Amino acid sequence: MKAVRIFTLLMFLSMASSGMASEAVPDPDVNAGSSRQMMGQIEQIIYGYVAKGGLIERLSKVEEDLFGRSLPGTIAERHAAILNFLDTGTDEQPSMMFKLGVAEWVVDKKIRASEPAVKRLEDLESNLTGASRAGNPIVMRVESLLATLIMDPVTAIPVTVPANTTMKFRFMDELSPGKSKAGDSVRLELTNDLIVNQNLVAPAGSLLITEVRSVKRPGMFGVPGEVRLSFNGLKPLGPQRPQMWVGSEAQKAIKEARQVGGRGEGAVIGAGAMSIAGAALLGPVGLVSGVFIRGNSIKIPEGSVTFLQTSGDCTVSAYPIPISLQTAENNIVTTTPAREESSSGGYNPDRDTIIKGDVFNRNTYGTPANSNSGGDFELPPEQSVN
Repeated sequence: MKAVRIFTLLMFLSMASSGMASEAVPDPDVNAGSSRQMMGQIEQIIYGYVAKGGLIERLSKVEEDLFGRSLPGTIAERHAAILNFLDTGTDEQPSMMFKLGVAEWVVDKKIRASEPAVKRLEDLESNLTGASRAGNPIVMRVESLLATLIMDPVTAIPVTVPANTTMKFRFMDELSPGKSKAGDSVRLELTNDLIVNQNLVAPAGSLLITEVRSVKRPGMFGVPGEVRLSFNGLKPLGPQRPQMWVGSEAQKAIKEARQVGGRGEGAVIGAGAMSIAGAALLGPVGLVSGVFIRGNSIKIPEGSVTFLQTSGDCTVSAYPIPISLQTAENNIVTTTPAREESSSGGYNPDRDTIIKGDVFNRNTYGTPANSNSGGDFELPPEQSVN
């Protein structure tokens, strides 16, 4: 089985260095700036930082670390092939980051999407074998791990995540007018798995990156501070990015969480009434992902939780969970909202978002998404998060 995996991998590398690279060649106007940007993207994925030095030297190091050899072609072709290999994949082969995420999920039921690939891989190897295999080609190390963990090769299939699928997120960074500034990134991580018909779309730990669009500090005479964020889309296992927003379903989940009370995770933040004015300030017409936070004393600590929902149906690449890894809970089809199942209101913040056909076992509201508006977190003084 391991030999089959390695043969498949070598075939994929052959595609990456020949036909796949030629299909992914950028426009003829690609310049050094674009090449530097692509090189930086690759290094961020693998190492978590952008290296110094010339492009050729840096590219050669990446290829040696990944494949144990250099790829043929121009710099632009090699950049495109590597990015495709790392983050996009093909119909026959999911990306390397998709596979690494599956390996992490099998071991820990969570991924560490905020960490670079080499760190995630070294920790997995140490946990499983007691030692890192640093020095060997990264792609071979990933395949070796998967061969140890699961019987069949990792594949991806397209599935549709329905509009209004509500998910719970945890802030990984503090947000406040005193410290945050325009252009800052604020990381949110998914707290529970998103599974559609026994296909893993986004494991717990998947990232939602937001950008601080503007900050206004509180003023005199009770003038509230303001922070405006825009979402870049949830990053699941596959390369697609489902867009998230603060819709009515997310607001209902926030309300339920507040009624049940905190479970040691920090404050639940979110959402008053929808604000057309607040949404309009987020950007151009058609923007669906953004939030507006307002209050006299805004401080959203690391660990605070909130809820967001998909803005529309989205087809994504997902991992078909083998029968040996499926759980009884993931096979449950619930026809009524989970919040009705107990006297406390039934809200269960630890429950995965599992979709079976058109039935949600937590999100069953079915309100059509509004694709032309944003949402807001309204924090009046009596609800400010400190």
